[in-house]
Amino acid sequence: MVSILIGWTTSAVAQSPQIDIVYPKKNATINAVDSTFILGSVSPFYNLFINNIPVPVHQNGGFLAFLPIKPGNFEFNIEAVLSFDTRFLSLVWEDSARLIWPVQVPLPRESFDYDSLQIVDLKDSSFSQILAAGDRLIVEFQATPSCLAWFSISGLIDSVPMAEIAPQSQAYWGETVFGVGAVPDSLKIEGNYRGYYDIGYDQLPDSTRIQYFLKGPEKKDIYNLLLDTPAELLDFDYLKLLKSCDKTIVDSSSYYININPDSYPRMVELIDSVSIIRVGPRRGYLSIFQPKGVKALAVGREADWIKLKLSQTQFGWIQSRSVRFLDAGNLPEKSYVRAIRTFSDSEQHLIEIPLSEKHPFQLEEQDRYSARLRIYGANSDTDWIRYDFEDDNINYIRWSQPEPDIYQLDFHFKAPIWGYDIYYEGNILKCLFNKLPEYVNKLRNKKIVIDPGHSPDPGAIGPTRLTEAAANLNIALQLKRELEKKGAIVIMTREDMSALPLYDRPKIANAINADLFISIHNNALPDGIDPYENNGVSTYYYHLHSLDLAKTIQRELIKGTGFNNYGLYHGNFAVNRPTQYPAVLVECAFIILPEHEALLKTKKFQKKVARSIRKGIERFFEEF
Repeated sequence: MVSILIGWTTSAVAQSPQIDIVYPKKNATINAVDSTFILGSVSPFYNLFINNIPVPVHQNGGFLAFLPIKPGNFEFNIEAVLSFDTRFLSLVWEDSARLIWPVQVPLPRESFDYDSLQIVDLKDSSFSQILAAGDRLIVEFQATPSCLAWFSISGLIDSVPMAEIAPQSQAYWGETVFGVGAVPDSLKIEGNYRGYYDIGYDQLPDSTRIQYFLKGPEKKDIYNLLLDTPAELLDFDYLKLLKSCDKTIVDSSSYYININPDSYPRMVELIDSVSIIRVGPRRGYLSIFQPKGVKALAVGREADWIKLKLSQTQFGWIQSRSVRFLDAGNLPEKSYVRAIRTFSDSEQHLIEIPLSEKHPFQLEEQDRYSARLRIYGANSDTDWIRYDFEDDNINYIRWSQPEPDIYQLDFHFKAPIWGYDIYYEGNILKCLFNKLPEYVNKLRNKKIVIDPGHSPDPGAIGPTRLTEAAANLNIALQLKRELEKKGAIVIMTREDMSALPLYDRPKIANAINADLFISIHNNALPDGIDPYENNGVSTYYYHLHSLDLAKTIQRELIKGTGFNNYGLYHGNFAVNRPTQYPAVLVECAFIILPEHEALLKTKKFQKKVARSIRKGIERFFEEF
């Protein structure tokens, strides 16, 4: 037994012990959290300690630790220590190896002390705003707590009061999506002041800064409070606040605003082929895939975002690079919808709406059998809806006018919606709804696109440097075999490690009129989320017609892998957004976990995952 150990270890320790850190990168700046993970690998037969905390090491050398960190220049002190005594062996072993691994942890925003007056703008100098009558200007800054604050705009308004709002936690999106435990509970920020002003018709066409004012409390108020409050109930040092009493400081915003300038409102035209209109700057999607040539009225701006007036009460935002400004004097064109007509063939329903202009639109699936289309800038003059009488799959279409300049159509179908496309030909808006594939309950002859995620980028990287791009491909190739055995027609977006741009992947599915699109991935986490508490399999959809597919695959993956149920998600991913077919993104395992990474390297596990996804796809078809 001893001779086997000696013979095996001779080659294993021919080199000095190695410590390989995969994440975080050396000197990287990570998120401002109080704990985060570090992963990598170490030579066999060595125990690992990071900042004097023992870290389990997988048999293949991979490790993952979730450890406390501190703001500033933080160092992981990593030590690998030989796990057995070599005194009785005729081999030269190095007892240990050390590695210092520095990272930068941003200092979290903190409350200011009470003994001096300070104001800090919450927006930087790159920010700017163009506002029009009816807009609300919201002004906010951080300053010394428990003071009086107000703002003024020279030439427009003076002494607008601001209120100090309740202490705010520093929200971290990673907690909501991926798990708890990222942000310290103690880091609540005091001294946040907010005020507003509703814009009228006064003009300030030139760029203007906002003036900020902060006044400390009056001494008599502090003295009275100290006299009236038992010491044990005082929740901060009021004596410090005395130093700020009866003082006032003035500052100005680092950014500029324009109010009712002559350059707005102005018509714009979309120059991208698939633009996105959002509910606010950098906020959620209001409507996707707006075609080139769509026109709308720009009424304001915030940094690089243009505010669009879609109707009398509805507004949207679009990136400035997606539009061109038309000459002054162009007016919003109104369309009056006179008639609607439907056409059909064996594969599709086509609904045509003739308009006078290319207007923005929004389509929402209401349930599996109905969808609602809103056309902004259109109004009803509708006397006619002509149905294709040979097609009984369209149950009925109903129009309504919920408000001026929003024309609404509700489509009701007898069979579930499989997918759809909306586009303009000239000024005719065409809504194309795909019918169910032939023999929908069977997997045989269905065209399924499998997308191994990533490449050329590696994606997430495991402790022993298995890349997600490679792991995804191995599972995808096994899934291809599984589906082809059942008679499906499988098209791969890539079959090797060739580079394939992200937005080219859905184009492959559209080009062949795919029935389904499955994107294969393996998961990681953002800084601050404990991977030992938050892991498992998860599936993501975007459109309602993809939800049932996501559910059946998720159910089979949980059953087949035995992993935790990490959740069913509505996920805004580029490969899920196309509307023409059901599409899901599957996270099969957590590649950053040493145990999961080791499994991902085995054919047995790759086949197990592929078989589970295939069963989920089969069940999706069978349940129609």
